[in-house]
Amino acid sequence: MNAIQKIRNELNSYFLERKEEIDIALTSILANEHCIFLGNPGVAKSQLIRAISSHISDADYFEKLITRFSTEDELFGPLSIKELKDNDRFIRKTENYMPDAEIVFLDEIFKANSSILNALLSIINERIYHNGDEVQRAPLISLFGASNELPEENGLFAFYDRFLFRKIVKNINNRENLKKLVYLDEDYKPKTKITVEDIKKLQKEVEKVNIDGIVDYLLDIKMKLNHHNIFISDRRLKKSIKAIKSYALLNGKKEADENDLEILRHIFWDEVEDYLTVSKVIFECSNSYSQKALEKKEILDNLKKELKYINTKKIKNCGKDYNKLIEMLCKVGYIKLELKKMRNEALSNGKSSEVIDNILNDCKEFDKIIEGLLNEL
Repeated sequence: MNAIQKIRNELNSYFLERKEEIDIALTSILANEHCIFLGNPGVAKSQLIRAISSHISDADYFEKLITRFSTEDELFGPLSIKELKDNDRFIRKTENYMPDAEIVFLDEIFKANSSILNALLSIINERIYHNGDEVQRAPLISLFGASNELPEENGLFAFYDRFLFRKIVKNINNRENLKKLVYLDEDYKPKTKITVEDIKKLQKEVEKVNIDGIVDYLLDIKMKLNHHNIFISDRRLKKSIKAIKSYALLNGKKEADENDLEILRHIFWDEVEDYLTVSKVIFECSNSYSQKALEKKEILDNLKKELKYINTKKIKNCGKDYNKLIEMLCKVGYIKLELKKMRNEALSNGKSSEVIDNILNDCKEFDKIIEGLLNEL
């Protein structure tokens, strides 16, 4: 097990129900790309990013909470009064600011004004910062953004598109994990450390990962998404190759296979409502067991919606509301049996069961809610 996999395990032992987020963040670092986490306040987006950066011992780290009043001085450094006075030059003192940072975290990033966004784009895209009349190289490895919502202004979509990885972060769902959260130490303490030089070596290893076996799958995914009116740009398609290679290396492989295509679920969507369709298409090409599991998840989600219309006060009368709960319990039981069967088949055929496991856990939690209502009788 290499250092990056040890870091992955350490993060997963502390951050509950954040396996996908951890994999995405580590993959983005290996791919030398950027990642945006979307979700309500309090789901540990910021804490996770800080924890990941704490594993890189010598990285210059820069963090800033963006507001609509944020200025360029706060991100890119103050003006050099000496340069302005002595040489009539508009130069910023960038030391300890974003242009000199290797890992950057910008919270509420879509609140940035246009002048900040324009400067950010050149750093993100080309790793350069236009500091007055100088072109300054930026050593940026990855920029992590966080936001409570997707951008609504058209002017922000070009900026949003520069984040190769996107992930919606949700609240912890499992009751046992919530109980663990209560007793969890407030501060995350990294054990395994790597250096920036280590990351650069890993990035060179990424380049060597063989993708011959998955190129046709990747093109099939793109074509099928076109049929759903989800269009992948040539730039995003090209960058997805690096993401697949990085994810394969994270999984300890020198040759990418169909399971590594799963990372595309966090790359090929723009609108939240497209995420499920993208996931189904990817799994149709790479993991039919996960695809079928997502179909079961849709049934489960519909059952959760139906529960809202149950009159809990009338359950004790053993009427239609009671019968509806019993029917739901039976349906969830059947879904669990189907998922367990899928899981066994997936594992016996060398396919990932992670999606199936997550949906099984959802079923178990929903089971407990229904049983809790019935026990009140």
